[in-house]
Amino acid sequence: MEAIILAGGFGTRLKPCVDNLPKPLAPIDGKPFLHYLLDYLYTNGIHRAIISTGYLADYIEKNIGRVYKGMVIDYCREDSPLGTGGAIKKALDLCCEKYALAVNGDSFFDVNLFEMQKFHEKSGCPITIAARKVLNAEHSGFLTVSSGNLTGFTEKGVKSAGLINGGIYFIQKNLFNGITEEKFSFEKHILENGYCPVAVFESGGYFIDIGIPENYRKAEKEKNRLVSKRTRKAVFLDRDGTVNHDPGHLYRKEDFRFLPDADKAIANLKKKGYLVIIITNQAGIAKNLYNPKDVDMLHQYIDTLLQKNHSVVADGYYYCPHHPEAVINNYKTECYCRKPNPGLILKAVSDFSEIGIEIDLNNSLTVGNHCSDLLAGINAGTSKNILIGSDESNAADIASAHYQSLFDLEQVL
Repeated sequence: MEAIILAGGFGTRLKPCVDNLPKPLAPIDGKPFLHYLLDYLYTNGIHRAIISTGYLADYIEKNIGRVYKGMVIDYCREDSPLGTGGAIKKALDLCCEKYALAVNGDSFFDVNLFEMQKFHEKSGCPITIAARKVLNAEHSGFLTVSSGNLTGFTEKGVKSAGLINGGIYFIQKNLFNGITEEKFSFEKHILENGYCPVAVFESGGYFIDIGIPENYRKAEKEKNRLVSKRTRKAVFLDRDGTVNHDPGHLYRKEDFRFLPDADKAIANLKKKGYLVIIITNQAGIAKNLYNPKDVDMLHQYIDTLLQKNHSVVADGYYYCPHHPEAVINNYKTECYCRKPNPGLILKAVSDFSEIGIEIDLNNSLTVGNHCSDLLAGINAGTSKNILIGSDESNAADIASAHYQSLFDLEQVL
């Protein structure tokens, strides 16, 4: 999924609290609010986010950068305020999928986006809006709903209980093709005026809008609730011989070449909702042929290629620098991370758990071209262990499936 984050507003009401910052960067326990929002999107399967900026745009771009964890970040800057509708319309032009997610950059709503996406696809509506039931809708858009569809919208001022606009939408990419105006309000022109059918997805997840000072202070007290937890499936990929040609002790970017369509397969796996995590033994470090910095730079180069050609990056790189025949004593040790041991996979599981992603090993895969790759998966507990492009008999004996290439595997999954 791709997401649009509306982060261009002036934040007038919040200025007394964060006068010198754009509202989405307002700190919550020392961490910019936008980071909590990006964590939420990443946890829920977003692989690319387009941040719509305006007021103090440079601050946001400098703070976030072009990659955030396993997400590619792009920007769509408003030279002058376009309104929520105009901002979404402009950002949709940068989207590649048939529909995109749009979220407000000053609110957090812990909706399960996987479930909302299924609901959206089943509804057949060009827009699906996430709704939250509250006791007092005075400061939010009030929704009137019948049979799961929106029948009325009041932007603010309804002092009663009911469903409110949660600021999360699935929107068809070509929705605004018939609108010639550049500047308009999504809430008034689209929701209030009944521009098109709108499905309503109700969720009871935690919701807060930090645009009001009292809510901003409340968010600081409830910071632990600004963390979304989801279960995800992963593909743990060996690197050399599985993702790329293996010239032996690869560390120079000049020698790196993807195997045929392997980069496309990685992009498609990401878009299907898998975490893509590279796990690789790097004995060349122990043998003093290159150092960890060289490995890190090569992995950055791989991500650069993936980002340039497919607007994705890998979700993580884990490598073992140890070897029993090491010439550097620090790396001559019995270790738990060198494949066929499961340490690299289990380290990834632990790391992702810390940011709210529980990797479901029972529905995850380990993919490699050697027996040691597959045994690492078996020892870690991945349910499927796939052999790629190898006739190594021992590996074939223990593989749950055998494919000629990563691209062939991706097409089956």
